[in-house]
Amino acid sequence: MDHEFVRDIDGRCRARLSMGHEAFGFWLTDELGENLPLCDEILKATAHLLHAGDDYKLSGKTFCLYLEEEAATVSALELQFETPIEDNEQGLSYYDDELFAACGLEDFELLLRAWREFITEQE
Repeated sequence: MDHEFVRDIDGRCRARLSMGHEAFGFWLTDELGENLPLCDEILKATAHLLHAGDDYKLSGKTFCLYLEEEAATVSALELQFETPIEDNEQGLSYYDDELFAACGLEDFELLLRAWREFITEQE
């Protein structure tokens, strides 16, 4: 999972991730941001899950993070609706590549540790 962390002109930390994982970038930037206590809480939950434990769910303003024993997913809250197939024109699908992403729990932990290191660095 390739990623790039940058500070924009006003000093805000931003994450950009490779195609298929963009939603993790939006989640890091917009939901987690520079909240170190929350980052540490999620890292604890991740470590606990890697050794056995209960699933973890964190709902934010626009995204929901789900951690399971072997996977991490980020899903935009707007995707959590059901549309009958007949309401969607045949052959069309919703574009949701930037609204949903999944990866292995260990990869997620590495990403989160890299983000934590980045946001605590001096400018």
